[in-house]
Amino acid sequence: MLLKVYICFMYIPTKFELKDQKLILEFLQQHPFGTLAVNGADGFPVLVHIPFTCRFGEVKSCLEFHVAFENEIVPAIRAAGRGKMVVLGAHGYVSSSVYTHVNVPTYNYQAVHVSGKLKELDDSELQNHLTQLVDAFESGRKNKMRMDQWPAGLIEAYKKEITGFRIEVERTEAAFKLSQNRNEIDFDRILNDLSDRTLEEKQLAEAMKQTKCPVQ
Repeated sequence: MLLKVYICFMYIPTKFELKDQKLILEFLQQHPFGTLAVNGADGFPVLVHIPFTCRFGEVKSCLEFHVAFENEIVPAIRAAGRGKMVVLGAHGYVSSSVYTHVNVPTYNYQAVHVSGKLKELDDSELQNHLTQLVDAFESGRKNKMRMDQWPAGLIEAYKKEITGFRIEVERTEAAFKLSQNRNEIDFDRILNDLSDRTLEEKQLAEAMKQTKCPVQ
C-alpha cells in the first residue's frame, strides 16, 4: 500500500526569496549536508541527517546520498517515493541594539528546500556516488584519500550495509533572510556587529556581503 505524501512548501517573504537556480545550485554544492524528510507509515515524518553529492544537468538534476540499510527511513522512502531535503547555510541572531531606530531583534538565515522523487541507486551508481563523495570531501587536503586506495573487499563489505538513493529535483525553494529589508546604514552596522562575534556569526556576515544590496 502506497502512502499519500503531502509536500509542504516553505513560507518565504518576497524580499527574501532567491529564485536564481544557478545560485541555488552553487549553495547546495557549498553546503553538502542536509536533512531528508519523508512521510512515515504512522503519519509522522521520518528524518535523516546526511551528506550528499550534487549532479546537475540541463534536463534533470539530483542529489545523491546513502544511509544505513537498517535505518527506518529506508522502507519509508520506498513506500513514499517522494521527499524533501532541507539544507541550511549561515544563520545567526541580529540584535536591534545596532539599529538607528527603535525596532525588535530578528534572526537571519539561509535555507534551501529540495523536493522530488526518490529512487534507489543500483550497485554501479552507488559506487560512483561514494567515489564522488570521497573526492568532494577530500579535495583541498594535502594527503587526499581515494576510493581505490582501500581494498575492494572492504568497500564491498561496507556497501552491503548501506542503501543509496537520489532525489530528483522537481522543486527548489530558497529563503535567504539576510537583512535585505534594512537601510544601508543599518545593514553596515549589522555587518560590523556580526563580524566582531562568533565564528558562526562571522560566516553570516560573509553571506550577507555576498547577497544582493540592502533596500535603499
